[in-house]
Amino acid sequence: MARSQKDKAEEFAALHREGIFVLANAWDIPSAAIAVEEGFKAIATTSAGMAFTLGLPDHEYTGRDRMMAIVREMAPRFDVPLSADLEAGYGLKPEDVALTVKQAIEAGAVGCNIEDADPSTGKLIDFDLSVKRIKAGADAAKAAGFANFVLNARTDPYLARFGTPEQNFDESARRGNAYAAAGAASVFVPLPPEATVIGKLAAAVKAPLNILGGFGGKAAPNLSELKKLGVRRVSIGGSLMIAAYAHARDSLRAIRDDGSFAYAEPKTKNPDFNALMKKYVKA
Repeated sequence: MARSQKDKAEEFAALHREGIFVLANAWDIPSAAIAVEEGFKAIATTSAGMAFTLGLPDHEYTGRDRMMAIVREMAPRFDVPLSADLEAGYGLKPEDVALTVKQAIEAGAVGCNIEDADPSTGKLIDFDLSVKRIKAGADAAKAAGFANFVLNARTDPYLARFGTPEQNFDESARRGNAYAAAGAASVFVPLPPEATVIGKLAAAVKAPLNILGGFGGKAAPNLSELKKLGVRRVSIGGSLMIAAYAHARDSLRAIRDDGSFAYAEPKTKNPDFNALMKKYVKA
């Protein structure tokens, strides 16, 4: 028997209350199915990954309607919670964010990301307006009957190159705490420059901290290190999708340059993958 959206919402909210977990970012049904089969407790969409799959650039080229169609297709197939990457909310006004959150819940999501950088400029949205946007999203979730909907407020001083390293830290903490006070259940700060900064952010932000894993190569903290630093949630964004496509590129190069089909010695054979897709065919 399929689990209810309310059950998934409570389970997802509970994951943020203690310890640390990895949110597996999927870009299509097969990548989500693999994450579920491998035991990940929650999945999320990746806006970059889905845009690239559609042959589009990142940063809201997908649009609200197309993004919701993907969420609506993906969420009911799995008995684990799904959080939707909703970019900057598809409009700068608070009511735009409210509509986006409402539609995400109607599509089956139990959480979402909302960013605070304007996709048209890459610059941070005005502070007061950003806080109103997060409040509007949180209020929309409550109005829809999902008080434990996890709105993950993403703040982008490091990505937007807001200022000096010190200014980026201060603005990340300032915005993160304001968003938490406005109703965000967690705060996402992409790409702080080093582990010590991550630890300081985890202490400064009065909400569960979400960090991007896998960026920075071997120098990036691993999961156990992030847990010690106080991180509660780790996303992988579009990195897994990009790695998968990079493997395809390298395989094609090997065919072109060496005539090698070594890539075709799969760990999972066609019948196995076909069976996996049958398992998750939408009822």
